[in-house]
Amino acid sequence: MHLFKNLVITFVLMTSSLFAVGPGSDSMTKYNVRIGNCTADSLTVKWRLDSLMGEPTVSGSFKWDSYDDCRLPSSTKIWLKVSSGSNFYGYVKLSPVTPKANRGYGYNTTGSPNWNSAICGWGNQSHQCFDSSQAKSLWKQGSVTDFEVSW
Repeated sequence: MHLFKNLVITFVLMTSSLFAVGPGSDSMTKYNVRIGNCTADSLTVKWRLDSLMGEPTVSGSFKWDSYDDCRLPSSTKIWLKVSSGSNFYGYVKLSPVTPKANRGYGYNTTGSPNWNSAICGWGNQSHQCFDSSQAKSLWKQGSVTDFEVSW
């Protein structure tokens, strides 16, 4: 029984990478970012945009350092810009728990949005999302090239 179980686990681990498609995992830092009434001396975002069984998976969080004694709004959102070529891009929203300054990353769990709401505009255009076909295409071909912050 152990041999069979080990074979199944090995098969799942080997084939899971075949189904995992997405912009990937990485991090990015910006400096002197204004957020609400605060200025982040540095703001670092880390993310993992992948897929599982044909559906998108989104995970990410951020940390910020500041000399100011202020708190970011709890509604702070990170918008990852996913680009494929210069004119084909959209944004993936991250909504982690907003951390306190100088305290490390906020908490977030992996989510799986519908394809027709996975990649959108940001800010006032956040309701304008790609259709499923366009989103899947950008998800497979794109990479994260920037991020924006809203609150």
